[in-house]
Amino acid sequence: MRLPHRSLKLLPLVTLGLCAVLPMASASGNPAPLNGIWTLSGLSEPGAVLRGAPVTADLVIVDGRLHGTLGCGRYEGTLDAARNALSVKANLLPPRAGERCLYAVRGAFLNDLNAARQYTVSRDHLVLFSGRARLTFTRLGFVTPARK
Repeated sequence: MRLPHRSLKLLPLVTLGLCAVLPMASASGNPAPLNGIWTLSGLSEPGAVLRGAPVTADLVIVDGRLHGTLGCGRYEGTLDAARNALSVKANLLPPRAGERCLYAVRGAFLNDLNAARQYTVSRDHLVLFSGRARLTFTRLGFVTPARK
């Protein structure tokens, strides 16, 4: 098909316009990916992780797999998410040889993580909602999934 000479002059402008509009359309329709390195920054119930003890919790999500730490304890599992609904199956890992870890027992954090059924995500925050708790994570970094 041959374009008239006048259409050829408009082609760069049309292309530039589409390049500007299409990223905005896809950004508004698709949430930011869950893949990333997250740290627990808020709980709906203060002290719900372990009463009276400050604790750090990190979460790494890569292509439906997750792992992380809760104090000195470690956990891993799977995550299935679509359209702000999610299913998490995380299990506590046993302590390393010779390690004594208070967090190597299943507690409120892991229970709430597994009970999460909805989420919201932005570039910097991930919020997981269970029936009784809200876990808020702040992004520490991004991960690049391995190619298969």
